[in-house]
Amino acid sequence: MAEEQNDLFKKIGIDIEQDKIDIDLGKTKAFFNALQSKLQQKAEAVQKDLSEGKIDMEESVGIKVDEEHIKVDLAKTKSFIEALGKQIEGFVSELDRTVENTVSKFDKK
Repeated sequence: MAEEQNDLFKKIGIDIEQDKIDIDLGKTKAFFNALQSKLQQKAEAVQKDLSEGKIDMEESVGIKVDEEHIKVDLAKTKSFIEALGKQIEGFVSELDRTVENTVSKFDKK
């Protein structure tokens, strides 16, 4: 898990060694700009589909909307929401552990 944690930090421009934290602001900014761009593209696509009266997330979320029908597969929707919740919990827990580990390394000095 520590290796995955370090890979994530390196992607966002943070290098944590035993006694040092090095933050590459350019890399951090580039990462968040790319993330923002991807999210914006997804939001624009969803907005376009909504304006056209279409939503097709039947496979992943269990929802499909077109001009004449709305289909909701409650089992798929429930599974999607549960999986998303678990992913968010895991991310938050990992972030908490990382912050605690980093703070404890500096408190020991």
